[in-house]
Amino acid sequence: MNNKPSIFHLTVTRDGNLREIINQSYERLERFNFIRWRDKLLNLGNGYSVFLRFSNPRLLDERSNGLILVDFYPDDLSHLFEKLQPDISLKDLMGLLDRVNGFFTGFIIKDSRIILFRDHVGAIPFCYTMSGGSFTASSFRVMVDDAVCIPPGRITELIDNSFRIYRWYKWRPFSGDYVEELKNRLLNVFSRYLPEEFTLGFSGGLDSSIIAYVGSRLGRKIECITVGTEDSIDFTWAEEAAKLLGLRLKKIKLNEETVRNTIENVSEFLVNPSITDLSISSIFYLVASNGSFDNVVSGQGADEVFGGYHKYFRLGLEKGAKYVSGVMMKDLLEIYKTNSERDYLVTMLKGKRLILPYLAKPLYDLAFIIPVELKTGLKRDDRKILLKRVGQIMGIPERLLTKPKKAVQYSSKIQKIIIKKNIYHGTSSCKEHARI
Repeated sequence: MNNKPSIFHLTVTRDGNLREIINQSYERLERFNFIRWRDKLLNLGNGYSVFLRFSNPRLLDERSNGLILVDFYPDDLSHLFEKLQPDISLKDLMGLLDRVNGFFTGFIIKDSRIILFRDHVGAIPFCYTMSGGSFTASSFRVMVDDAVCIPPGRITELIDNSFRIYRWYKWRPFSGDYVEELKNRLLNVFSRYLPEEFTLGFSGGLDSSIIAYVGSRLGRKIECITVGTEDSIDFTWAEEAAKLLGLRLKKIKLNEETVRNTIENVSEFLVNPSITDLSISSIFYLVASNGSFDNVVSGQGADEVFGGYHKYFRLGLEKGAKYVSGVMMKDLLEIYKTNSERDYLVTMLKGKRLILPYLAKPLYDLAFIIPVELKTGLKRDDRKILLKRVGQIMGIPERLLTKPKKAVQYSSKIQKIIIKKNIYHGTSSCKEHARI
């Protein structure tokens, strides 16, 4: 099955300005000219017309009066989404989505009814806008003016001028041994989500080291790539971790020219990026550019799920466990607003799919019910407490469990280069992207 990331731009209009809509779509998507687009033009009746531009759909079902498109991962979800029908009820759709353990996004159109749906965490980007009698939905915000993200774990239904949002996702309660439960869930998630061969963004920190350790024992073919300056902490730590794990490491060396060229490539596709956005997106872009496999795996999301940010310790110390628990909850619910689209998009620019196993539903569910004291120390700076305990049981080298880690924009020294060389700017050129 094709595992390339899907991308689409959908417009539904009723006011007869279809030719103008098509022209606007071509103009808007000009920056994505490296993609092999396919076009579909449908008349749904009742005065409604649909213009769809798309590439690499995992599931595309065209009916005489309807259309279904879904992107998903892992591959074994196909049997569930093939059950979708254009006239499916909201109740049945909620039931189906609740059974899905994976990442997905999609839409269903039948007559004047449009249904949009998204996975529990928003791992695959999806946005929309309504303007001038037309409805537009796209993979990325840069493709649509004034776009709004589809909320994760929700179904959005549009019928004529009626617009409603329904929540389908609810995390499941758990009571028992958190260490044993997390160990089992990690092993199950990695068994399903880690492809047979993949490129791993490898910093030598706890999150990527656990993926590398478990993945290698599952027999996966792993290509570890780290990005940084020659004197960066990431190069030192990644080399040490790779040696301890018995894995080969590919190092991508940063300099001013590399960083400048990378930012020119990614900045055009990001909406109002900060220096941090440019730093992190450049790391992902370089990993994807230099990787040999179609899938890029990252440990992103582990900080939100397991309590890895220093601010959690600081806020817990200043304001107590209840307050920091609320902050953790907010970060979990809003991760799609900050990291997911940015990292997924720049990886897609190289024709690769980004996979974030720590955001898989079983682990994301558990994040809402793990006690705060098993995530972060409240009296001393000890983070990801539960994850470290599980790593210890799994046999991960102690050095990898206790090694301190900075955010990648600092430990790689890429942000230092951007600021020192005044590379931060809003202009870019689209070049050297892989055709997908």
